[in-house]
Amino acid sequence: MTTTTTTGGAPAPGATAASAAEWAKLWTLRSTRTAMAAAPVVAAAAAAVFCVTMAATTGVGPADRPAFDVVTTSLLGADAAAVVLLAASAASAGSEYATGMIRGTLAATPRRGRFLLGRAAAVGAATLGLGALSALAAFATGQFVLFSSGLPVAAPGDPQVVRAVAGAALMAPFYSLAATSLAVVARSTTGGVVGALSLLALPTLVSWGPVSWRGVLLACLPGEALHSLAGLTAPGAASPLPPVAAGAVLSAWTVLLLGAAWTALSRRDA
Repeated sequence: MTTTTTTGGAPAPGATAASAAEWAKLWTLRSTRTAMAAAPVVAAAAAAVFCVTMAATTGVGPADRPAFDVVTTSLLGADAAAVVLLAASAASAGSEYATGMIRGTLAATPRRGRFLLGRAAAVGAATLGLGALSALAAFATGQFVLFSSGLPVAAPGDPQVVRAVAGAALMAPFYSLAATSLAVVARSTTGGVVGALSLLALPTLVSWGPVSWRGVLLACLPGEALHSLAGLTAPGAASPLPPVAAGAVLSAWTVLLLGAAWTALSRRDA
């Protein structure tokens, strides 16, 4: 008697393998790799510009401000780095659609939710690390400006300073995940970048609205949540959100954006 054994197709990669594959792809595109590596440098350069031009742009120089004001000004450099990282993240996702590589990706990882979570994990991990480096670079640059001018510097261990730097570091992963999700929804790099930048600009636009409702809207936006986690008050907001509420708002936006990307992936062909 002979026995015939039928071998099925190769099993779909697990979550860890999917994340590893997406991590590798994230660093494959040269322009994306270069942009991501440049983010801390951009943060330091932008922080230097903001601090050095503070007197000209606001009428009050570093010598006439508390050291913490210089900290928050220098951390605008982390905002600049976040823009670089969101653009790189959108380019990585959008290039798969532009080149048709997405078809091979979904053939290798047919479970589209697993592919999306793998991409989100890779983007989140990379931009969290680079966001932290960028925030530290921006902070250090601001302190160097104070030190080189013979002015008192902020204590690095001050809880207010630590919270501000940590909050600034969270900008990059959130907006990079937003850009990735929106690039998947739009199937293009441009859609991801424009969508994420629009989300970034929303608090400023809302702050111009009537006082009667802008406070409520601001509390629902990710920009206000990020400001609150950093211990700061966004323009137009009455006071920071409690940390738990801010974390909930940020988490809800992340789930909403990834959910939109998953819906687009599951309902459309590659």
